[in-house]
Amino acid sequence: MKPKEIAMVIALAILTSFFFGLFVDAIYERPEYEDFCKERFREYPKIAPGANCVFQPIRTEQAEIDKCYRDKGFPEYNFDEKGCEAGFKECNFCQKDFDNAHEEYNRNVFVIIAPIGIILLVAGLLLSFEVVGTGLMFSGILLAAYATIIYFSDMSKWLRVLVIFIELVLLILISIKKLRK
Repeated sequence: MKPKEIAMVIALAILTSFFFGLFVDAIYERPEYEDFCKERFREYPKIAPGANCVFQPIRTEQAEIDKCYRDKGFPEYNFDEKGCEAGFKECNFCQKDFDNAHEEYNRNVFVIIAPIGIILLVAGLLLSFEVVGTGLMFSGILLAAYATIIYFSDMSKWLRVLVIFIELVLLILISIKKLRK
């Protein structure tokens, strides 16, 4: 391949990948932290000058606080007139809810983008015009990698192995088919 053709392949691969990645991002909104944890950044009362704040939860409160942490929440407290913590109020699960929504978002992006990458890979293989075909194949590889990276941290260990294995098998099969032409 000539240098101009290589440049076209790279440009086509990058722009096609950007197009599909940005298109999915435009139509499928990412969960925002502030939508789940609106009060997380609220101002806490100022502690009065000279106040000696030492919060000693009673045993039942401590059990609720411990349970809150185990359930992946964070405890919220009541405050007295001096601005000191004055007892356990409730367990807030906004972070857990956000994490669940973000994991679902990542999974769905993977399920949308990975097949597009595979389709582009196969389309590139079938095209007879080498520059466009190679560009689409390269774009398919980039999109499959992008989809895998997006969801990778939320996958189980065995799902990671399976996804990478499937991607490798597809690339090997496509490489064999391409080299036989």
